[in-house]
Amino acid sequence: MGMRWVKSLVGVVAALWIGIQFCVGFIVAPYLFALAARQSAVVPNTGVAAELIGPLLHTTDYISVGVGAVVLVLLVTLRRGGERPLGGRFYVSEIGVLVAMVTAAVNVWLIAPRIKAVKELLAEKYGAYHLSDKSDALYAQFGQWHQTSTLLFMAGFIGSVTCVFCLTQFAPLGTTRPVR
Repeated sequence: MGMRWVKSLVGVVAALWIGIQFCVGFIVAPYLFALAARQSAVVPNTGVAAELIGPLLHTTDYISVGVGAVVLVLLVTLRRGGERPLGGRFYVSEIGVLVAMVTAAVNVWLIAPRIKAVKELLAEKYGAYHLSDKSDALYAQFGQWHQTSTLLFMAGFIGSVTCVFCLTQFAPLGTTRPVR
């Protein structure tokens, strides 16, 4: 049996991880902002959409840091057990995990607090964030932080997808031929 259970575990954990990222980032967030654009009774404006999606994205970033650490431990376990994932000679899966973890950490501990602070200033100035004057320099600053956060989320998602892709094939250490 050997490392088969570790391969299975890391594959399932990593797949669930990208599933969470995909659902929150590519299904829930766009859906909430689409409802806001239609001024739905449930999500009447972008301020409400942001209040709903913000905590989900924040939690997703925390999950990325934690799950990424678990995946790294499992990848180290596999290497020590003589297994190497696709691209393993170049540590592609590990690099993908590290990219996902670092981008999530930057988002959660550096970018999100700045976004929140700027949103609070805009809400103070205009009564509510979504009522902000789009030509206000503060709103432009919010836009830059938001764009940075989005790009970091995308980079992290690509990192975790890269890891999962590498987990599709393994080779014993010292060989160049993948073994399923």
